[in-house]
Amino acid sequence: MPEHSTPFAPRPRGPLPRGCTRRGLLRAAFGAAALAPLAACSVPGARVHVPTGKAEIAAAVRDFWSGKKKTGKLDFVNYTQYIDVAPGDQSKHPTLDAFTRESGTKVAYHELIDDSASWFGKIQPEFASGQGIGYDLMVVGGDSYLTKYIELGYLAPLDHSRLPTFARHGGAVFKNSSFDPGNVYTVPWQSGMTGIGYDPARVGRKITSWQDLLDPKLRGKVGMWNDAVQMGNIALLAIGVDPETSTHADWRKAAAWLRGQRDAGMVRSYSTATYQSSLQRGDLAASLVYSGDVFQANQSGSELEFVIPDEGGLLWTDNLCIPSTATHAVDALAYMDYVYRPEVAAKISETVQFVCPVPGAQKVVAQDAAAATGKRHRVLDAMSTSPLVFPTKADQSKLRRLRVLDKEEEKQWNALFEPIYQA
Repeated sequence: MPEHSTPFAPRPRGPLPRGCTRRGLLRAAFGAAALAPLAACSVPGARVHVPTGKAEIAAAVRDFWSGKKKTGKLDFVNYTQYIDVAPGDQSKHPTLDAFTRESGTKVAYHELIDDSASWFGKIQPEFASGQGIGYDLMVVGGDSYLTKYIELGYLAPLDHSRLPTFARHGGAVFKNSSFDPGNVYTVPWQSGMTGIGYDPARVGRKITSWQDLLDPKLRGKVGMWNDAVQMGNIALLAIGVDPETSTHADWRKAAAWLRGQRDAGMVRSYSTATYQSSLQRGDLAASLVYSGDVFQANQSGSELEFVIPDEGGLLWTDNLCIPSTATHAVDALAYMDYVYRPEVAAKISETVQFVCPVPGAQKVVAQDAAAATGKRHRVLDAMSTSPLVFPTKADQSKLRRLRVLDKEEEKQWNALFEPIYQA
């Protein structure tokens, strides 16, 4: 998949970014190719029996973790610029250093993941041949590829008796997702929301509904995405359907809603790469957006609004998971639990500025803001009160998850939604 640099460069880091950020890569990963046929799945690899039910899952956990011990080593692979960095030195990661000091586990940290498709294609042959992939912990988006990892038996079932901090401090809205009920294989790393971003000065009123993107007054000023995943899911919300429980008949109605919007001339462009800069320039009055982009745009001087429509917005997560071939699985599980401490989650959020899955980190960010000065104080103070980083309970109640699709459903979904922006 192509990579796109982030138009709104992160502000609190100090030095400019070292290339593509995870936010920019998300635009590519959720873009036009996001639901393309999973070519990597043609590489030899058979589905395994996925345990279901409490007893079967408990047995799988016992089998995997039996006899495994701490080794004092951890190989962690992630996206670029998706963890905290030290002021003035982006090669240092204070929370990793603190974990090593406390636990004695030395962490080898790698920023090698570009997108879900290419990463899956790289490591799937090693999984299929029974080899270790060389990593004990990795970040995977909550998309079709995560489902493939689970179906093929490539992820370790988590021992939740060793994840008490996750149980205590993880936000309820971030747990028990449709792609991993009960968090059997994953815990959230960072999260985000998809909703509507708009310029109040150009719109002239508040936007509250997906139906506002059909307002004739906005004709030719609306931005949508060349993205079958997000477009299909937000259209389901627009017609009053929860994506997670949607039917094929619902999909057809959602596609009709999007075609109606297109045929009425509402949409100026379908792009995941340019909507942010187009909003800033005023080419667009309103657009489908990621919440974090609006937060960062406003830190650089814009005055945009982000809204979760009355019909609901989308919640997505990137997730920590342990490969079934992990050599240092106990150390990986300890780190998983460690990042759910509010003080640790706060440090990570202060750099990456995504939605934080640990609500208690909000108080820590506020304390850090009070102790900071100048630009850092302004950014952290804005973060500590921003529902774009710490969604309110009212906002959380309106968030829905993406529809989980099997292989056959992907083909049907694509056939409905891709032609809308490809025409």
